[in-house]
Amino acid sequence: MKKRIKTKRKLKWKYKLIFSVGIFLLTFFYVFRFLYNKFLAKLDNEYVINSIVNYNLNTKKSSNLFYDILNLNSTNFLLKYTFGIEPLKEEPSDKVSGIEADYIEDPYPNDVKEPKVYIYNTHQTEGYQKSNNASYNITPSVLMASYILRESLNDLGVPSMVETNDIAELLRIHSWKYSYSYAASKILLEDAILKNPTLNYFIDLHRDSMSYEVTTTEMNNKKYAKVLFVIGKDHPDYEKNQQMAEFLNDYLNEHYKTLSRGISLKGGSGVNGIYNQNISPNAILIEVGGQYNTIIEVNNTLTILAEALYEYVKGN
Repeated sequence: MKKRIKTKRKLKWKYKLIFSVGIFLLTFFYVFRFLYNKFLAKLDNEYVINSIVNYNLNTKKSSNLFYDILNLNSTNFLLKYTFGIEPLKEEPSDKVSGIEADYIEDPYPNDVKEPKVYIYNTHQTEGYQKSNNASYNITPSVLMASYILRESLNDLGVPSMVETNDIAELLRIHSWKYSYSYAASKILLEDAILKNPTLNYFIDLHRDSMSYEVTTTEMNNKKYAKVLFVIGKDHPDYEKNQQMAEFLNDYLNEHYKTLSRGISLKGGSGVNGIYNQNISPNAILIEVGGQYNTIIEVNNTLTILAEALYEYVKGN
């Protein structure tokens, strides 16, 4: 009798063990399938870009498993096989040339319906002279200039938006060098296109580091920051981008003769040579003034530049 009871107890223990192992394996299977579907099965460009952008927007987040997994890859592997970006040629310097500015919050954040123009700054920390802006305790920058250009375009009836993600922070998170700025801005640019399919014009706003005499002009007793259009020659369709630059340059030369410094075609070793302009024939890099110009001079120019862009958009 006692032997039968012991035998039954052993069988119950074995059944309990088998049942517990079965429950564990079944739970593991469903959890694994959930994680696979959520994290691994969706590693397309849109999902990865959105994940990184969302992480960049939420810098207070203490940890992000998906982000940590991505960081196990090397930079070149991540760029090439996840984003489709080939390894970039190094630029001569890993530092901002001239005055450097901090990130500036958007003073008038708003959601423009069906934006046509996307304004961004691959080098957001490029700064202008601070002297006439000291009361604000900030160094004016190309990002501030982007906000001004957006407002001018919106006033003319051209719905426009500015990229407000902090590119310097994106570089820091990934331990990317300054020379990878165009790779970082391309991630944000492509994400903006996915979210705003009406976008058709892309303005990368910069400033030069030349002398004040080179980057400044005076018209009707009013000073302006001169404009330089930069086109990258290292992609097959650069001539289409050049056509946009020629239209804007011709417009300025016709109506504001001394405002434009012309068109600079760049390619070969030592420069980026593409500047993300292969994304659209209506993508262009514009240098507005230089480090010695004031934001007042830049503002004077942006009003005119918005006018030229309006004419280009209207003609298209």
